[in-house]
Amino acid sequence: MSGRWIVLAACAVIGLGSAARAQELKGVELTPFYGYSFSGGLKDADTGEDFDIDDAACYGGMVDVRVSENKQIEFFLSRQETELQSDEGLFGGPSLVDLDIDYYHLGGTYILLTDESWQPFVVATVGATRIDPDAPDSDSLTRLSLGIGGGVRFFPTENFGLYLAGRGLFTFLGGGDTLIESEGGSLTIEIDSDTLWQAQLQAGVIFAF
Repeated sequence: MSGRWIVLAACAVIGLGSAARAQELKGVELTPFYGYSFSGGLKDADTGEDFDIDDAACYGGMVDVRVSENKQIEFFLSRQETELQSDEGLFGGPSLVDLDIDYYHLGGTYILLTDESWQPFVVATVGATRIDPDAPDSDSLTRLSLGIGGGVRFFPTENFGLYLAGRGLFTFLGGGDTLIESEGGSLTIEIDSDTLWQAQLQAGVIFAF
């Protein structure tokens, strides 16, 4: 066989291999997750007192829509049911009020390796944070937030994978808003903090189709 035919045959094999790999990539992925959130704190503008948001479990999910071989648009939703504590002592003070923190984000995922079972990735998102205290006469706050993170996905099959990631979330509070105003004024917190940060460790399963 001449050298020309060898080159043509090699190109054909490479082309077929690339086409087969492209067919294996799924267009949509659903990823429910469960994790743990490490939280920052808040400061009261009137008293200067610091309050901690208790570290607690979080849960949620992602919907990723493929736009190219290694890029996806991501819809991210997360909830943490936690407590606001007085910042007293090494392990914090008593719990003051229950607090729900929700994230609603849109962003993008960049997958570093798409042709391997193990796929490291990075992700960046932007959206809104909703902070909802369980206290009489108190309203929830919704503020702009950003997220950045990374991790790894493992696909033993085309349609099923495992997900492990870490994510940092930053909420721009701006200060000056009353987060809690209980009946009778027994507990009132006017936020003096400009930002709220949280870190999440997440583990989940991926359903790809």
